[in-house]
Amino acid sequence: MPEAGVAIVGAGVAGAAAAVRLAERGIAVTLYEAVPEPRPIGAGLLLQPTGQRVLAAMGLLDDALALGTRVDRLFGDTPTGRTVLDMSYRRFHPEAYGLGLQRGALMGLLWRRVRELGIPWQCGAAVEGFAQDAGGVTLRLAGGATARHAALILANGSFSWLREGMKVRQSGRLFPWGAVWTVLPAPAGFPQIELRQRFRSASQMLGLMPVGKAASDDTARGINLFWSLPVAELDGWQQRIGLAALKQRMADLFPDVVPLIAGLTEAGQLREARYADVHMARWHDGRVLAIGDCAHGMSPQLGQGANMALIDAHELAAELGSGDWPQVFERYTRRRRAHLRFYGQASRGLTPMFQSHAVVAPWLRDRFFGWGGRLPYLHQQSIATLSGVKTGWLWGRLKL
Repeated sequence: MPEAGVAIVGAGVAGAAAAVRLAERGIAVTLYEAVPEPRPIGAGLLLQPTGQRVLAAMGLLDDALALGTRVDRLFGDTPTGRTVLDMSYRRFHPEAYGLGLQRGALMGLLWRRVRELGIPWQCGAAVEGFAQDAGGVTLRLAGGATARHAALILANGSFSWLREGMKVRQSGRLFPWGAVWTVLPAPAGFPQIELRQRFRSASQMLGLMPVGKAASDDTARGINLFWSLPVAELDGWQQRIGLAALKQRMADLFPDVVPLIAGLTEAGQLREARYADVHMARWHDGRVLAIGDCAHGMSPQLGQGANMALIDAHELAAELGSGDWPQVFERYTRRRRAHLRFYGQASRGLTPMFQSHAVVAPWLRDRFFGWGGRLPYLHQQSIATLSGVKTGWLWGRLKL
């Protein structure tokens, strides 16, 4: 494939990782970001073994390990002590683990590599539209300027309206539930935790995850706190619920969290998160490709957002061997179809059991999910799903 300039819109995990992987293969890339001074957006993340392999291929895993915290187990229960989730990576594979990481730490590593590779990065350059023809793609920028590229990769999130310019059957549905979240420093004497969740039916969920340090010179041990809320309550929660009442709800559900939330003193410390279920019949349209949440946004319940973004970038680079960009993008879609189809279906099926006003689904969850920690086959399947390797309900594994 002759070298040709590729435009990537969005400098989040998917966009930055794709820029790096393509530049490493000798492809000329220009990264467009609408925000003048990009800052990481989103909660702490759990990087799965598959995502870790991509970071290793980029030479960034050791740095990520130095900033993050290894997570060997996911445990979730109810206030009555009923175990809902008990999943151990090491029972799946003795060397497997999750990596709790602050999003800012991951973005810092990716953005550093973007700069090291000399990738042109147009900050404050909002792309308002595009038009493609047989020879390339013309971007329409804010202020009336245009830019010409051989291909376009959209990586600007679940709520991308540029995606609608692709002639592909697609849908984007806002999840009725979101969350408020923050990263708090672990107070003195606070126990070392792994990924810890507490549920009351599906209407209340509190999550705690160690996410390490924000930067190499940071000594604070961060813990990501996540509280589920319906979108109807998320809008204006500070006025209608208030911080004191919200903290009381957290303490009532999980009293062990009280020392941690003592550090939560202002409503502004909590960020709001909304999610969308994005479905596309295919992810390419000629010389345009969607990746990351822009292509397949899903609930965070399976902890796959950043993981899938990294895998998308890695698998796209693997298809650069021959052919023009439409052919490369078509091969990428075939390559990613089984993996992304499984996780999209799993996300849509499992999320109502953890974030909804449903009664029957969480009742069944509480009585039967605990078996996943006791029956070897079910545990293997559950951890394979969490690890990001499944490509089908009964069999199939992702090979990176």
